[in-house]
Amino acid sequence: MARPPYVLQVFVAGEKGRSRLAVQNLKKVCEKELRGQYTIKVVDVSKNPRVAIENNLTALPAVFRTLPAPVRKFVGNWANEDQELVGFDLIPQDKPKAAKRTRSSRSRR
Repeated sequence: MARPPYVLQVFVAGEKGRSRLAVQNLKKVCEKELRGQYTIKVVDVSKNPRVAIENNLTALPAVFRTLPAPVRKFVGNWANEDQELVGFDLIPQDKPKAAKRTRSSRSRR
């Protein structure tokens, strides 16, 4: 069975800093996990503040997954990819994750 198309809206304030990082990270994640099955709409609330009020936004950047239902909302820049992917139902919760590097614990004297 084919996966449904994903429709994502990313709400940002301008085109610099965290806003740009959020859009870049989201696109990277979608290309990795949903290649050809997603649409991203970038909404700049600094150009249209009413959108922030209509969507009850209190922090930016924010991402809404509007399709498939139900709507999912996330605030942040998508830097912690595994957590966001599971929370947005973009990958199953039981999908194996890549091993993370850990710092070796050395005692300092």
